[in-house]
Amino acid sequence: MSSTIKTSLLVGVALYGLFIMSCSRSKEVTEGRKLPNMKTEEILAAMSENEINCDWMSLKYEVEVKTSDFDDSFKMYIRLRQDSAIWVSATYYAVEVARFLFTPDSVKFMDRKNNQYYVGGYEYITERFQIGASYEVLQSLILANTVSLLEAEGDKEKIRSYEQDGNYFLSYLRKGQLRRAMKKEEVDEDIDLNIGLWIEPDHFRMDKTSINDFESGRTLTATYSDYQEACNSFYPYTTEYVAISANEQAEVKTSVMKLSSGKKVSLSFTIPDKYEALSP
Repeated sequence: MSSTIKTSLLVGVALYGLFIMSCSRSKEVTEGRKLPNMKTEEILAAMSENEINCDWMSLKYEVEVKTSDFDDSFKMYIRLRQDSAIWVSATYYAVEVARFLFTPDSVKFMDRKNNQYYVGGYEYITERFQIGASYEVLQSLILANTVSLLEAEGDKEKIRSYEQDGNYFLSYLRKGQLRRAMKKEEVDEDIDLNIGLWIEPDHFRMDKTSINDFESGRTLTATYSDYQEACNSFYPYTTEYVAISANEQAEVKTSVMKLSSGKKVSLSFTIPDKYEALSP
């Protein structure tokens, strides 16, 4: 596999893992555990109280990617100023291959391998990587927060909840809000997704998420484990994604190597003069 193809795949997987949805986390649970009876609104309120809230966070990840014809790993660095900016750098064998700077209304991207850059709106991410993108989704995923995105749906009355395998389980159908990650000509088509969220009852963080696109036959399962204290709550140090379609299966595992919070860090983004501008 050429280095150019590897670079594109690594960057795409990095973004796919970040944007794929606003849900997931995990730890061992005890089957048959009796949980207090809670209404859906009470579960959502408890989740909101336990979401991470800190001005600054810095993360270093080891990202492992495995498909039928690709098995490799790379490092990803994230610096976040909550509600303001997200800086992302992907490195392959200690060489930076891509850098991003996201704000609520703009995207900056540098392709280090091909000496190219983009400055503009989120439509570039949708077009290039075939995934629905927004600052709110990205920040929620990095912080492992979910409630704000659920509330944005505007149909909380359609969320159903009950107990399952020692967790609280939420289920709902998300209609017409996400872009199809398939052929370019299908990007603007609406899709229906059935989403299930398993919520751990001790600190009301996500245990697992299952996302099913009925029409395409694709599913994504994400589990989070190894929770550790961070900011005002707990953060999952290991995340495992399994994406399955009719023709392929991909596995992505992210492991936090270092996490720090509460300290202001640089969000530098200087585009070299020799770089060529990309069009949306």
